Amino acid sequence: MRNDAVDFVARLLKRRPELRDDVAARLGGAAALEGTDAGDIRALETIVSEQRPVFFAGQDATGQSLIDLADASIRGDEARYLKEELERRQAVVTPLLNRIGRIDVEGMTGAPFVGTGWIIDDGVVVTNRHVAEVIARRSAAGYSFRMGAAGLPVSLSFATGHLKSEVMPGVAIPIASVLYIEPDQSAVDIAFLKLSVQSSVGTLSPLPIRLASIGESTPLCVLGYPAKASPRIIPDQALMQDLFRDVYDVKRVAPGFVARQAPELITHDCATLGGNSGSAVVVMETGEVAGLHFAGIYLRENQAVPAHLLRDYRERRRWTRPPIVETGHLQTTLQGAQAGATTITITITVNDGTTSVSLGSGSGVRSVEAVERAAASFLRQGPRALLAARLGYGEDESEPPLIVAAVPQSRLGEAAAWPASHEGIPVRYEAATLSEQLNAQSYLEAAGDISYDDEARSERQFALEPITEEMSVRAHLSPEHGFEELQSFFATATGSLDSAMYEMQGTKIAEMVEDALARGLVMELTADRKSEPPEPGEKTSSDPLKVEVSAQFAAWEAGHQFRYQIVPLGRRGLVASAYHIKVTVDGGGRFWLSSGNWKNSSSQPIVNETMRQRATETDLPGNRDWHIIATSPTLAERFRNHIRQDFRRSNQLEHPEGLEIEPMVLVAASSEAIEERKPPSRVLPPLEISGLIRAQPLLTPDRGGRAYTDPMLELIRSARHSLLFQIPYIGMRPDPSVHRGNIDELIDALVEKLKTLEDARVLLRMGNDGFSDNRHVSWFFLSRGVPGDRLRQIADHHTKGMVVDGQRVMIGSHNWSSQGVSVNRDASIIFNEPRLAGYFGEAFEIDWDRANRVTTKRFVREMPELMTGGEEMASAPAGFALKPLSEILGEADD
Repeated sequence: MRNDAVDFVARLLKRRPELRDDVAARLGGAAALEGTDAGDIRALETIVSEQRPVFFAGQDATGQSLIDLADASIRGDEARYLKEELERRQAVVTPLLNRIGRIDVEGMTGAPFVGTGWIIDDGVVVTNRHVAEVIARRSAAGYSFRMGAAGLPVSLSFATGHLKSEVMPGVAIPIASVLYIEPDQSAVDIAFLKLSVQSSVGTLSPLPIRLASIGESTPLCVLGYPAKASPRIIPDQALMQDLFRDVYDVKRVAPGFVARQAPELITHDCATLGGNSGSAVVVMETGEVAGLHFAGIYLRENQAVPAHLLRDYRERRRWTRPPIVETGHLQTTLQGAQAGATTITITITVNDGTTSVSLGSGSGVRSVEAVERAAASFLRQGPRALLAARLGYGEDESEPPLIVAAVPQSRLGEAAAWPASHEGIPVRYEAATLSEQLNAQSYLEAAGDISYDDEARSERQFALEPITEEMSVRAHLSPEHGFEELQSFFATATGSLDSAMYEMQGTKIAEMVEDALARGLVMELTADRKSEPPEPGEKTSSDPLKVEVSAQFAAWEAGHQFRYQIVPLGRRGLVASAYHIKVTVDGGGRFWLSSGNWKNSSSQPIVNETMRQRATETDLPGNRDWHIIATSPTLAERFRNHIRQDFRRSNQLEHPEGLEIEPMVLVAASSEAIEERKPPSRVLPPLEISGLIRAQPLLTPDRGGRAYTDPMLELIRSARHSLLFQIPYIGMRPDPSVHRGNIDELIDALVEKLKTLEDARVLLRMGNDGFSDNRHVSWFFLSRGVPGDRLRQIADHHTKGMVVDGQRVMIGSHNWSSQGVSVNRDASIIFNEPRLAGYFGEAFEIDWDRANRVTTKRFVREMPELMTGGEEMASAPAGFALKPLSEILGEADD
């Protein structure tokens, strides 16, 4: 901030030389004024902050517009000067106020409005591109409004009221359509909206736009609707509350001066906040618009589209031209730094609804299909160390695709001697993710190798068909309410508890179980080996939040009210690599089903009401998980019967001959830091509903995974307007020529909806890179023509849920990996229930708004390496550690 503050002081003294002594005193002496680097930076910041007051727009007793000059914080001589100037120019500025409006939105999560706009032409409102993109999206036919929460339609209006105190309400005119959004590659952040034809529209005449330049000493004011900012944006909350009088979302007038002027940008120093996007920057003396505010760094520099560009857009009526959507064949020549040119060719072919995208360099065209064929060929003909080969992209996605070949971390150093291209296509070598290494172990993918007993589950009590019955469902989220709701479920459970759980840790989890047993409940637990009790003498974690609950199993068994069974995995085990389910059924016809493990350190953190109240400023600890507690006698019975059969079958398979020794994984001792998750915009309380509800239970590995895959394909293909999918990772195929059955059917169906639906989005977990790589998903989507803005990632999300058309929702524990949708044990449910879909759709929107795009840049990191057969080692080299595969998989699912 120092240079900006120094510039501010220089401009201040140029306008007001009589303030020199006062400013010098604050900076510690006259010498501080001589150098741009002198003085206390805090003093500079204070001078900047004190000089820009903010005033309420108001009304007199008859409802006429005015500016409330009394209710404002005036700090410093320049602030008083600006107030006096605004008072002198009230007659010029106030007639503009009723042509400034909020762009209100009903039906979307978050704030009730997305920005500010003003009348630029008859029935036309101008605002910012980034404001319009929140409510609309481009398409070949023009622009369409986005779906709101849970895929439901939104209602939009241009509202000129929203004053601190209103004698007469302003007009609220529906927004009929989006006329034009400037393309992203343009530096001009502008868009135009069409108002519905109403009598009130004719009373709103366009604002005048300035033709002449603006002098440095010419006072300006910003007319718009500032919204409250979080401490992450405005660290000095007390200052914000003072300047804005701790009142937000209402029409304000903020005076200041121009800072810099350039052909495509002007900057000003008026005080603004989020919500001011789209505000009019007005010259006080004439009432002319000098700019369209679009961005700013609070109390440093605010940016606006200059008046001459606004005049040009209005005179040419740019909004009457159709959106730029390129079709057919486009050829562009890019001049490089050296002499000559590079030709990039993009070919888009549409046949029977299928889009094929080809990119080429020079005279040749490199199609997606050709690269995938070459990658599959290279996987078979290239170095024996290859574990995977796929289509990928360089750091610039606009370049033609290439082959990305994955090898074990320990072999990566040999890549310099390996082929740099294959069939004329460049090859890039990267360290294989753990997922790619597991996929290379063919036995782990063989569904026929497990001993799951479908034949024993053919009777009615095991049926996995949809049911419709009277039920109640309590939906809730972690970290906000996860443990609190789980604890309540245990505290009110009756009779028996049948639990199926991947992982149990934490002293609070142990206390919860102990309390239930002390009340006389009987508990039978079927669990993954992640929850296996420690060997005699083996130390459990010293971390009280991560203490192994399984250390208590023996004591609980001694009381004759607790039994447990660890599920055998792998060949001839019950499931392939993970008993990943999270379900508990009590004796009263209720069940708890979730995406989250029983771990206080991640999926079930201890969160109190004080923490929830501060959650929008300081993010809560723990994972994002979706949970339900349902009372449904039929569903409870079906899940209980499967869990009890898992217990019996696992007991039969407990010590089969020929089980493999668990592989070990070599991992780097240190890990990369992951960007922190931003706080949510709001905290959702639990939602309880009841009534006649249709639900479809989903279990794997039943029927080889088809008991999950077929209903999920039906759900995805049923989407007509929106599909919101929150999943930690999607396991992409390591070999383009091999179709992996269930998972690839699901991915293909998802991609089709991502390409064709009005609103289809996928939210992945950030930090998967050691196990799976989100770049691979991004590359695949890009190659299939999926718009880049439909994929984001967020840290610490563990949800596995999907919301379709705001009507149906899937919630559960199924990861989208080859094993996760076929040969591991998981449980999910599809509810045909708009209330539940709306709740979890809103949760998705909250996370989407704080997520980041998936970067395609190449990263250099130490990847974990699977040790098998002759590669086993007794100890890890320096800087590395050896861990069991189950532990690594557990960390990936943490």
